Amino acid sequence: MEEKPRLEQIASCYAGGPALVTGIGLQSFSLTLALRYLNPKRTYFSLITLVCLLGVAVGVMVLIVVLAVMAGFEREVKSRLLGFSPHIELRKEGVIVTTSDGGMVTGTLAGRSPSGISLRLEPGLEDPIAIPSEDIVSLARTPLLIREWGNLQARVEGIAEVTESYAQLRDFTILEKSDRFAPIEFRAIDTSNEEQMAALGELILDGGTADVGLDERAVVAESTAKNFDISVGDKILLHSARNLQQMANSWKITDRQLVAEEHASLFDQARRDLAQEMVSKEDKEVFDWEFLAGLYDAIDGLRDGKIRPSEQEILTTVLIILQEGTRDEESSTFALEAGSLQRILEQLDLLAQMDREVEDGRLLRGLREVALPRELEVVGIFRTSQHVMHPAVFVPLATGQELKNMEGGVESLGVRVTDPYQLEEVKARLEQELGPSWSVRSWQDQNRAWVELIARERMMMYFALSFIVLVSAFCIMAVIFTITIMKKQEIGVMKALGATPFQVIRVFTFQGSIVGLMGALLGVGLGLLVVRFRDPIYQTLKRVGFDVFPAEFHGIDGLPAHVNMQEVATVGIGASILCVIAALIPAFLTSRRDPARCLRNY
Repeated sequence: MEEKPRLEQIASCYAGGPALVTGIGLQSFSLTLALRYLNPKRTYFSLITLVCLLGVAVGVMVLIVVLAVMAGFEREVKSRLLGFSPHIELRKEGVIVTTSDGGMVTGTLAGRSPSGISLRLEPGLEDPIAIPSEDIVSLARTPLLIREWGNLQARVEGIAEVTESYAQLRDFTILEKSDRFAPIEFRAIDTSNEEQMAALGELILDGGTADVGLDERAVVAESTAKNFDISVGDKILLHSARNLQQMANSWKITDRQLVAEEHASLFDQARRDLAQEMVSKEDKEVFDWEFLAGLYDAIDGLRDGKIRPSEQEILTTVLIILQEGTRDEESSTFALEAGSLQRILEQLDLLAQMDREVEDGRLLRGLREVALPRELEVVGIFRTSQHVMHPAVFVPLATGQELKNMEGGVESLGVRVTDPYQLEEVKARLEQELGPSWSVRSWQDQNRAWVELIARERMMMYFALSFIVLVSAFCIMAVIFTITIMKKQEIGVMKALGATPFQVIRVFTFQGSIVGLMGALLGVGLGLLVVRFRDPIYQTLKRVGFDVFPAEFHGIDGLPAHVNMQEVATVGIGASILCVIAALIPAFLTSRRDPARCLRNY
């Protein structure tokens, strides 16, 4: 008896029987029931519906906020990277080819094909030589010094997409400050390039400047400044890496015996053989050619760069004397000027009379003059990030050339273009213009690992946070299942009055769609609101000791964000579709129920 009023109430909803159910619009019928099921008289289901809606909203909001922060961080780091790095870097490269016969050929690459390579041994002086592929065992590239970089700039800037080009140089050196030493990387920049200096100036912290001019000035990275307690106005010392190499070689030389002592048997034998082999003919001193050639090679082999400068000078003098003669092919002899033997013996006597302590002292005194460091004044400190490789110090180009002993040349040419994110076409044109002996690398090529890492991080973040929306969709599915079980009698009445399975499916699909759409819209609104007021929220979290984006690590003040409306739309639409699919499954199962079984308990 208690069920009768309820049946009458349901029947009144469909008064007119099947004719009315089929006569009214399908969308109106399904949508009306969906709205009634979302807000029934019993508040239990209304509360569950609200929880599902908030779950979708929170998931969408978190996705939008995190993706916006990730995009903002990526843009911020890229802008700082491009502030001191060229969009494209040009380097002149030589090649060292090892051939199958054990030989080595050095030159610049003039062309390459499947059949082999063509190598230019002396640029501008010789035609390229061809080396077949089957004769090539290995091919190694080595950087070359760029001397005529002014002419190169004119050629590069003739390309339409190129806005400017500038010389640059980088190397490692030793930084000294307050008796503390550390190896660092420095980069020498062309201070006459206004755009490059302006880009660097945007990274300078308050109280400093990027104007290093042509003087003894430098701009230091923030991380380096903290490690060495460097402030604007301080003095730092840079020790040239080439001086360090010279010092290492010099100390090795001082540990070595004098050449005359180490090779005493060679020089004694040379004295005896020179006296025995020499034949005086008129005003000439004639020697056997094979003997003299062997002596020349033996003495030349001692000049390996690891002997004292005085010894090097004497041995060079001996070789010059041995070259001052005429060879007779027929008699296989070599005639020197009269007195040449005496001159050679005098040089060998000087070599034997050398004092090791005196020569070592002379070597080290000369080293102190060469190894003087460069003292530079710090005029600015630029902000850095731990996510991108960066130089520790910027110096003027002339200072860098002196530190690296480049003698007026440069290591590479930096190129800036109109769009730093569309570089493939520009790279192809530069490679065509400059030829195969040039290496053309973009900032994306040099930082490919970092770019791919950021892309993977965003994808993984998107994947992980999507589970929040997925859980909300499962909640919606569970709610729809519960409703279909609780409303099975009403569903039976609907089908008995003529409602088609498709109409029943639409009722519950509309219910899930409404929850999903409202949740997605609410989540989009909340997400954009959080992004808009992210700074006050971030500062509040910092005050309570929860710093989600430490500036000490990222090198960025505040919380960067960039809203991509395409991503926002994708997240919102994706959440809505997921909720529709979640509601469609229980709706489809419900539509297949037998009306008689649903009404059996009435």
